[in-house]
Amino acid sequence: MQKRKIGKPILRLGQKHHGESRVSVFAKDVFDQTAELTKELADKEASDKRKRNEAFLEELKQGERAAKHGRVAPNKEHTTNLHISGLHSSVNEHALCVAFGKFGALGSVKIMWPRDTAATSNCGFVSFMDREGAEQARKEMNGSKLCGLELRVVWAKHVALPTEPVFVQGGDVEQTGHPFNARGTDNAEVRVTRPTNKQTERLIHWTVEHVVRFGAEFECLLIQRTRCDERFGFLTQWVSNDHVYYRWRIYSLLNGDTKHAWHANMFVMYDEGPVWVPPPTCVDLSEPKVENDSEQRVCELSRRDQRRVEKCVRVHTSERGSIARAMAVVIDHAYAAAQVVDIVCQALYDAHGSEKLAQLMLVSDILHNSAAPVPNAWRLRDQLELHLSKIFDDLARTSKEIEGRLRADHFCKRVLSVLAVWESRMIFPLNTLYEQAQKFI
Repeated sequence: MQKRKIGKPILRLGQKHHGESRVSVFAKDVFDQTAELTKELADKEASDKRKRNEAFLEELKQGERAAKHGRVAPNKEHTTNLHISGLHSSVNEHALCVAFGKFGALGSVKIMWPRDTAATSNCGFVSFMDREGAEQARKEMNGSKLCGLELRVVWAKHVALPTEPVFVQGGDVEQTGHPFNARGTDNAEVRVTRPTNKQTERLIHWTVEHVVRFGAEFECLLIQRTRCDERFGFLTQWVSNDHVYYRWRIYSLLNGDTKHAWHANMFVMYDEGPVWVPPPTCVDLSEPKVENDSEQRVCELSRRDQRRVEKCVRVHTSERGSIARAMAVVIDHAYAAAQVVDIVCQALYDAHGSEKLAQLMLVSDILHNSAAPVPNAWRLRDQLELHLSKIFDDLARTSKEIEGRLRADHFCKRVLSVLAVWESRMIFPLNTLYEQAQKFI
């Protein structure tokens, strides 16, 4: 009698196995993979942050060794950088500027915030613009108390100094004790001045646009993530002219002003607060009017540009170079954002199979670069948000038309991984992203 092989039972669509349907098993697998991807992104961000602090950790070790043995660290004859240990947890960069700024102009101020929030004391670095001020500060501040804790001040490794000081006691950023560093006693005034550094001004404008769009929660997250980035010092250096300009910009835009034109009249931001004096000119004459004209025209593409965009945005592969080139063309024609986004979305609708994933990668790349300091680039995100539901409806229909369960599952996982990345980058609200994710479960 011939033995028959025992075959493994096949789980068919719609049948249940151990109490779970194929759809529920797939949904669990998708969410697990999405969570794993989000964790990988968080780990990468933490790793990058550790690398940025690597140089300062070395300074920290040298300073602690010098403080422990009560001697000056070697090879510090020409340094103007001081290591301060024993800082109270409530002391921030501004308080450190006020405490050490009386000895001279400061080139940089940093506090090494610990990961353990329960720590009772911190340490930091203060770099002076000249050796005399640093020497005097080391002698007088070493052993003194700040917020009830005794400070240890020793020399630290020399660091490069900026061309202009970040804090000058008695200068333009002198602390007055009034909110927003207002000047005067009876009628305090806050005079708003534009940043002299154009890169700083563009960065402030980028930040203001996102804070106005996403609210105070975005600002808090940005402060936490850029605590060691000097470029974003205007967020926490409350007595600086750049911070005053940043706060005025937010208030100005929320009250109907634009980037290039604002009300020049004095105003009071809140009851019993100081009087704010905007910059003397209400029209930005330093920048070309091309961007302003494009806002009024809401330009349409010429026939030649339209053919070029239609040709470039139809990518057939997820190869990084082809997507980057298509994205660059879209950003260059952002002055006609509505028309360009229509072309991009139509290319996605017309694509088939894996080409749709390539088009989705292009959409994702455009969203990531819509925050670039390029005229009208931000309009691309607003236009894509209007098409978001239709895009994912089309992708959901495509996933159902794919033959083969494994291929369909792979397609859905790729789409959900894109949504997971958008969630980690806070490109769209969570409710919007979850609504789109439900279409693939």
